[in-house]
Amino acid sequence: MSARIALQFAFGCALIAASAALVNAKTGTPGPIYFAGSYQIVGRTAGAAPALQNSLALIVPQGREVVIKTCSAPDVVMGFGPAFEVVNLMTGDQAGDVVECLFHNNGYNRPILTCRSDAGAAFTLWPVSSVELRC
Repeated sequence: MSARIALQFAFGCALIAASAALVNAKTGTPGPIYFAGSYQIVGRTAGAAPALQNSLALIVPQGREVVIKTCSAPDVVMGFGPAFEVVNLMTGDQAGDVVECLFHNNGYNRPILTCRSDAGAAFTLWPVSSVELRC
């Protein structure tokens, strides 16, 4: 009987650890679900002739990562890290272009992301409510 209880306890601990790993990206960061929602993008695009950018985006949790979707550019898949000393860093890729975002929160505890890409884009994502991304 005690072996059965020990086995159930070990299974329960493993299940809790696996669930925590899916919820939090790493210690000190909120889980991907925290970022879910609609955002206003304000900034500049990349390229030889950068242009001002003012559009909408949708952030969708995907496992331990988030996906930033827009109507005008390829999706950006963002993970947390790899700079372990910077707990609010997200890194990702957009069609071969490396993207880095630092995340903070506003007074309503909603995320704000400030991002840059190796190709020269720089933009901020501000949370907006009651706005739907329609492409």
